[in-house]
Amino acid sequence: MTTETLEVALFPIPNMVTFPGAEVPLHIFEPRYRTMVEECVENTRMVAVCHTKKQISAAKANQSITDVLSNNQATYSPKEVFCAGYCNVSDRTADGRIYLTIKMLHRVRLAQEVQTLPYRIAKCSIMKDEITDSKLLGEYQAKIVSSIFQLIRERAPTEVAKFDTDKWLSLDPSDFAFNVFQVLRFEPELMQTMLEMTDPEARLKLISDTLSV
Repeated sequence: MTTETLEVALFPIPNMVTFPGAEVPLHIFEPRYRTMVEECVENTRMVAVCHTKKQISAAKANQSITDVLSNNQATYSPKEVFCAGYCNVSDRTADGRIYLTIKMLHRVRLAQEVQTLPYRIAKCSIMKDEITDSKLLGEYQAKIVSSIFQLIRERAPTEVAKFDTDKWLSLDPSDFAFNVFQVLRFEPELMQTMLEMTDPEARLKLISDTLSV
């Protein structure tokens, strides 16, 4: 079976783990990433937001706003699995900053970098979940929905009426697991682990177990 590949620009952001279907708002101010956004919009290229493995170089200390807008900041090495989508620019300020939203369309794995400067571009392979008909999927899904409902009732009771239990239970298990992160946030490394999983049953079990702790 042929694996579908994409060429995407990489935007590494520490502790930023995104999932398919998420809408990610960003404020872009570094020169290299402003260039990245403009070129990706012009060339209809996807941008990937990536959690990071390590810092390669640090930003200079005690910078003014002018310095921040004129110089690139810290450089990070990206994780190998992340999500990508197209930029929707909502505003550009007089000093050059860009406000945008990325609707994440695909979960991908980094295969080969084809450009490193002024920003990274990489060929990536689209990741799909394994197909399974395990009866446990529905059980885990029901447990997670119940846990989310309880959390909303405890922390934001006025929002309970907006939570459509039946709609959540009717979702495909893979879509359900990704959509969960529109209402829940876990520790970044745990979310990265969940993103990298291709077994939907194992992912749902880990989400359920985490909510039960």
